[in-house]
Amino acid sequence: MKVLPAETFEGAGAEMKWDGGASAVTMNSAPKPNHHLVAFLKEGGKPVENASVMISYRELSPEKSDWTSLPVCRMHVAGKGMDTAHFGNNLWLAKGEYEARVTVNKNPAVTFHFELTK
Repeated sequence: MKVLPAETFEGAGAEMKWDGGASAVTMNSAPKPNHHLVAFLKEGGKPVENASVMISYRELSPEKSDWTSLPVCRMHVAGKGMDTAHFGNNLWLAKGEYEARVTVNKNPAVTFHFELTK
């Protein structure tokens, strides 16, 4: 699981290529996304290309919020092919402490904690 700066899906200089699942959240969406929440799945050292992935997140501080589902799409780095396949989407998050739950193929969820200072 990684939390990165928001990435582009559209235009000549697009960083990501949408491959399926939910629609990609583009840079001109409202609210304008500022982060890219993604899960990198590997099996035998190689990226998993096909999986049922659910990601939800919630803020822990300054106030605890309810879980929010992220519309998960499959993507890869533009020009790099499926060797860079991963799952997630762009979103807007404020500064604070968060946790994210990732469920793959109906296996038990794995929870990750992260803090955003920007």
